[in-house]
Amino acid sequence: MDKNVVKIASLVFLAVAAFLAYYAEVLIHGWEGLLWVWNFYWTLLLVPLAFCAWIKLCFVKEIKLKALLKFLVSYFITFIAILVLLNVVYNMRFVAYYVFCNTGVMLNAFLAVCVLAVAILLIFAILFLENVKLQSILNFKLKDKEMVVLFFMPLYIFLTAEVFMILLFCLGVFPKMQAADLLDSIFIFKTGTVIFSSVMFEGLYIMYKKSLSAKLRVEK
Repeated sequence: MDKNVVKIASLVFLAVAAFLAYYAEVLIHGWEGLLWVWNFYWTLLLVPLAFCAWIKLCFVKEIKLKALLKFLVSYFITFIAILVLLNVVYNMRFVAYYVFCNTGVMLNAFLAVCVLAVAILLIFAILFLENVKLQSILNFKLKDKEMVVLFFMPLYIFLTAEVFMILLFCLGVFPKMQAADLLDSIFIFKTGTVIFSSVMFEGLYIMYKKSLSAKLRVEK
């Protein structure tokens, strides 16, 4: 069997397992309302460990354990920062809507929208820096076009997570969801489809960079 097929199959298995494990934890903690938001999820601790194991076993066997540990520490710091910023994004979204609808004061609503926009830009920037760090750990050199791709990574992840969520909803995987919930992006976090798309994007990008570097070595 082709090694690339095995690598892709193992990546898909990891992404699906991570999604299902997280979704199961959400259901255990309670689906209703925002009960799921403030709970601890073992999945979010284990997935990066499993992803690092996948990288080491499938691609970079020579990478030092110390480098992976640095990445994991950086990941958890990044995760906390993103969690805080996501709370700002969704809270400001509701604040802007509430202020405008109930007071009609455009300035206050505009300020809330500005805070929301800054938080979104910070999410893009933090994830970009984290990805650049990962590429550095794996000794991958980044071209300008690849830097642009990495910067807009959150956009690709959110869009694919939304498509994946809609597909699974149509297949009846989320019986507690309503059709109207598909219009609210917070459900890509509640259902865990964002975890699936994150693992897939990161893994496929690493596969692309690894194959490209191997091709360049052959040409030399």
